Amino acid sequence: LSHVRRWTGRPQLGFVGCDHCHGVDLAKMPWAKPRPHHPSPAGLAVSRDGRRLYIALDDVEEVVEAETAGGTIVRRARVAGRPYGLALGVGDDRLYVACRDGDRVAALDLGRFQEVASVPVGVAPVALAYSTTPAGGRLVIANSVSGDISVVATTPLREVTRLLAGREPFAVAGNTADGLVYVANRLAVSPRPSAVPASELTVVDPSRARVVARRVLDSAHLAEGVCAVTGRGWTLTPLVKVRNLLPITQVADGWVMSSGLAITDPQGEVTQVPLDEANDFFADPAGIAVDAAGRRAYVASGGSDVVSVVDLERLAAWLQRAGPETRRHAVEDLALSGEYVVARIPTGRNPRQLALSPDGTQLFVAERLADRVAVIDTRTLRPRESIVLGDGGMWDPIRRGERVFTTAAYTFQHQFSCRSCHPDGHVDGLSYDFDTSGLGDNFLDNRSLHGVAGTAPFKWNGKNPSLAVQCGPRFARVLMRTDPIPAPALNDLTTYIESLPPARTLHRPGAPLTAAEERGRETFFATARPDGRPIPRERQCPTCHRPPLYTNRLLSAVGTRGPRDSSDVFDTPQLLGIAASAPYLHDGRAATLEQLWTVYNTNDLHGVSSYMNKAQLNDLVEFLKTL
Repeated sequence: LSHVRRWTGRPQLGFVGCDHCHGVDLAKMPWAKPRPHHPSPAGLAVSRDGRRLYIALDDVEEVVEAETAGGTIVRRARVAGRPYGLALGVGDDRLYVACRDGDRVAALDLGRFQEVASVPVGVAPVALAYSTTPAGGRLVIANSVSGDISVVATTPLREVTRLLAGREPFAVAGNTADGLVYVANRLAVSPRPSAVPASELTVVDPSRARVVARRVLDSAHLAEGVCAVTGRGWTLTPLVKVRNLLPITQVADGWVMSSGLAITDPQGEVTQVPLDEANDFFADPAGIAVDAAGRRAYVASGGSDVVSVVDLERLAAWLQRAGPETRRHAVEDLALSGEYVVARIPTGRNPRQLALSPDGTQLFVAERLADRVAVIDTRTLRPRESIVLGDGGMWDPIRRGERVFTTAAYTFQHQFSCRSCHPDGHVDGLSYDFDTSGLGDNFLDNRSLHGVAGTAPFKWNGKNPSLAVQCGPRFARVLMRTDPIPAPALNDLTTYIESLPPARTLHRPGAPLTAAEERGRETFFATARPDGRPIPRERQCPTCHRPPLYTNRLLSAVGTRGPRDSSDVFDTPQLLGIAASAPYLHDGRAATLEQLWTVYNTNDLHGVSSYMNKAQLNDLVEFLKTL
C-alpha cells in the first residue's frame, strides 16, 4: 500500500493489490481465448425469380444458398473476413458481399458459387446496395468503423471514391425511382453532454459519387435499417428514440427509450412515429422491408423477438390528417401505433435482418441468435417454415449470455436491452443522468464493454467490484426497474461481456507503428520534459494508464470535476480501443482525444502536457489510436 501511495502520489489510497499494476497477460484474457462459432444469419438477399435465398453467416465465414421452397441449403461458399452484408447485381449473376473484418467487398459468381473478385474499402463494411447508373453498376457501401461510404464500380471491381458519413453508417438502401441511395447511421452525435443528440440519414447520388443531402434524425439512436417506399417517395428508418437527458427515474414512465419509425419525404421533412404501445415496448428495431406496392412495411425488433407489420396506406392517411404540430410530437404518443401497426408476428431469438420475395408473399427473417431464417407467409402473417442453419448454440455460455444481453425481457415493459445502450457490446456515445446521485447532477458518459475483462471495479465512481454486481442488482435498481436477472442468466451475461475483445479501430492490431505513432509512444512513456525537467511520477501517463490494459484500476483526481459533479475522483478507464469510444471524460464533455488536453487539461493535472506543441500533441493522439 505504501508503494502504491508513493507511486501514484495519492496518500489517501485504501486497499490495493499487486494485480492492480502487475501480473496482467493479455493472452490470458477471456476475450483472447478460442470460443465457439455459430452459423448466425446476418445479411439476406433474394434472387429475382424468388427461388433462392442467400444468407451471410459472418461468424463461420460462409455464404449459403437455400431454396425458398422447402428451405434446403443447396450450396456453400467460403468467404473470409466475416461476410455480413449482401447485395445482388442487376443480372443475378453476381452476389456482392461486405466482409466486416476483411475491410473488403467480395464478388461471388453465382454460376460457380465462388469468389471471383475482391476490392478493399473502408474499415468494417456491414451493408451495401447495388445501383444502376449511366456509368455502369455501382455499389454503395457503409463502412461502420471508419465512418465513411465507399462507392465502388462493378466492372471492373474498383473503388471510385469514399464519402464522409455520419457516425457508424450501418444500413444502405437504393431507390429505383430517383436513383439515389440512402445510408442510415447507427449512432447519434451530441455536440455536448447537455445537447439533444441526432443521427444522420446520408443521401448519396451513386452516378455522381456524391453526398447530395444529410437528413437529421433528432434524438434518433440505433438506426440499423433503412428502405425506400416505391410510389410514395418516402424513406423509412427504424430507430430508438433516446431521451438520455432525462433522469433515469423516467424509465418507470416510458420516457427514456422507445422504438419508432422515421419517415423522410422527398422534401427532406422528417416525421417520427412510434412503434411501441402504451404498456408494451418493442425494443431495438433493426431490419426493415417494404413490399413492391408500397402498402406494407415489416420491422424486426431484435430485443422483443417480434416483427411489427405497418400498414402504409393507413400511415399515409394519418399523415394527411395530422397537422405540423401533431407530426412534430407524434413519436411521444404511444397510443398512436394502433393507427397503422396491424400485427405483431412472434419470431425466434433476436430477429435482425429482413428480406421479401419479389412477389411479396414471403418474408424472410434472420433469427440471429437461433441460427435460423424464418419464412413467414405475408398473406396469413404466420410462420410457414424455417431454414435451419445450426442448433442454436444453447450449450455455449457465451451464446446464452448474448441472448440475455440482447433481450428486453428483463426491463420494465420491455423498453430496452443491454444492447440498446451498448450496440454489439460497444458504446452509444451518449451521456446519461443517473438519478441515484441527484437529478440533473453527475452526468455520466456511457463506456464501452469491449475489452473490460480484468478492469474491475466498474462505474465511473468505481463502486461496483464486479460485472455481476454491475449487471445484477445495480442494473435492476437503477435501470431495469424490475427484479434482477436470475443468477444463471447473470453468470452467462458476464461470461459474454468478458468474451468481448477490445473494439476495432482504424489501426490494425500488430501493425508496425508509423514514425508519428512512435514519437507519440515516446511522449506517452516520457518521464521528463524535452528540456530535461522531470515529470512528477503521479502525472506520468503510465502511472494511471499502465500497460497492457492501460489502467491501474484505481480512482484518480485529474482536475476534470464539472460544476454539477459531487466528486473529483473517478475510475481510471482502460485505453484499449479508445479511438472508437468518443466522447471522453466521465461526463462525455470532450468530443475528441485532442480536447482532453487542449480544452480540459490546462493545469497539467491530467498528465503534464503544457510543454507540447501541436505536432507533439498530434503524435500522442496518433499513438493512443493504435491501442
